[in-house]
Amino acid sequence: MKSIENMQRQWVLLTATGSAANKRVTVSINAEGTVIETRFSDDIDDLSYAEIAKAVTEAAQNAATEMQRKTAGLTASLQEQSSRIPKLSELAPGALDVLDLVPTAPQVSLAPPDAPERLAAESEAMVFADTEQPDRDVSQSGVTDSSW
Repeated sequence: MKSIENMQRQWVLLTATGSAANKRVTVSINAEGTVIETRFSDDIDDLSYAEIAKAVTEAAQNAATEMQRKTAGLTASLQEQSSRIPKLSELAPGALDVLDLVPTAPQVSLAPPDAPERLAAESEAMVFADTEQPDRDVSQSGVTDSSW
C-alpha cells in the first residue's frame, strides 16, 4: 500500500510536453491528460490556420505519448512487485485467474470526431461470447413485504 501511495504522489506531479511544426507549437499536459499550457513560437504566423490546428493536435498527441511513457516507467516497479505475488491458479490448481478473464482493450483511435474510421468503429456493436441470458419474469419483483 505504501508503494501505491508513493506512486500516486509522484503521478500527480507528472507533466509531459509535445511539440509539432518544427517546435512552433508546444502543448503541455498533466498526468490526467488535461492540457495545461499551449505555446506558439514567434514565427507561428508563417503557418495557416489549418496548419496551426493540425500542429496543436499533433503536439497534444505527442504530449500524450510522452505521458504514457512516463506513467509506464512510474508503474513498472509496482507491476514488478505485484508479479511476485502468486496467482490464484498457483495456490489452487484449476482455479481461474480473474485477470486472465479481462479482455484486451481495443486500441484508441486518434481520428477526428467525424472521420470515417471513427464512425465505422462506433457503428460496430460489441459482441460477447460464452454468455447466458437468464430467464426472468419481470412481473415478479421478488419483494413480498408490503411495507416496501
